[in-house]
Amino acid sequence: MSDRLPLPAEWGALYAAAISETLKQEQHEAAHRLLQECLPQYAREYGISVPEAPPVLSFGKMGKPSFREYPELHFNLSHCSGLAVCLFSGVECGVDCESIRKYKPRTAQRVCTPQEIAALQTAENPDLLFTRFWTLKESYVKAIGIGISHPLHEVGFVIAGDSIVSNCSDASFMQFLLEDHIVSVCVLKKMEAQTVVKMEKSN
Repeated sequence: MSDRLPLPAEWGALYAAAISETLKQEQHEAAHRLLQECLPQYAREYGISVPEAPPVLSFGKMGKPSFREYPELHFNLSHCSGLAVCLFSGVECGVDCESIRKYKPRTAQRVCTPQEIAALQTAENPDLLFTRFWTLKESYVKAIGIGISHPLHEVGFVIAGDSIVSNCSDASFMQFLLEDHIVSVCVLKKMEAQTVVKMEKSN
């Protein structure tokens, strides 16, 4: 059973489901079941005509999935221990979910900006902050279809409380705290200024 998270209507729709699978392949399959479950609901709401069976998937050079016959219908999936998420949008998009992970300074040196590292060093909860940074970066590189081959340390965020500011002027971001999981959403959009959004909390 899935829940719909409160994403702005113009961004699309975001669905989440608690899962019990522990193996990566099983989590992957659970995320695709979520895609199959939620696609008809999204299509009806947005007036998109799709068959009852999920359309055929195709994959970009870096593995980003899309619907071969519906290039205007964008989606992205993510999964981790305990959670699967599915994002639909009318524009290129990315979503990432993670359990709150341990902050590791060596990893942060590779993937974070100097400003992010300084924030982690003084944070009350560096594990939570690092997971927020990580999932935001992942959502962006998934949206642009490159994945972690993109230099993550070039994708920067400033987080103050629930507010997020990004140096990615072509994207909008939103983040959700679901108990011990973080879900980050990115939708690509040409913008003239940096994006400021709020982190939503849901129990």
